[in-house]
Amino acid sequence: MRVFVTGPTGSGKSTFAGRVADGAALPLYSLDDIHWVKQPGGDRRRAPDERLAMLLSLVQQGGWVIEGVQFKWADPALDSADKIVVLDIPRWSNTLRILRRFARRRRASKENPRATWTALREELRWSSDYYRYERALLFEKLARYREKVIEIHDERTLRRALAHTIVATAIGQPANLPA
Repeated sequence: MRVFVTGPTGSGKSTFAGRVADGAALPLYSLDDIHWVKQPGGDRRRAPDERLAMLLSLVQQGGWVIEGVQFKWADPALDSADKIVVLDIPRWSNTLRILRRFARRRRASKENPRATWTALREELRWSSDYYRYERALLFEKLARYREKVIEIHDERTLRRALAHTIVATAIGQPANLPA
């Protein structure tokens, strides 16, 4: 099974993808790890040809879960995916999730670079950009994959899709996620 999970910053992509990967015993890959080179002085974007080479090596594997908001350069993963899951939650819910995550990070450690007020503003800006124009670009791109796209708009649907995937994998059936 190959599953691509996308949606705005803070929508729950990493959590959902991690649970699917764990339940299906599949490797999990984050597009953030391909997109960014982690450095002490601040992360830098990886060169496009290097990103593509890394992604191509991952999608050639037999099964995987790949998650990330970076859909613009992820065509090899979209082409190879059996299912494309879009966490398309309402903007107000996404904003609330970002604020809650920020509060958890601050309580856990103010040393976390993602627990700063600057990081919060950045994530809220990314979310705003997503809902203003990136979301439309995403759905335009996904039109050609319509038969394998699953849109999840709320927590209940998210839990149902996750449970279905885990049960189907456990009994050795294809995980045809419910729409």
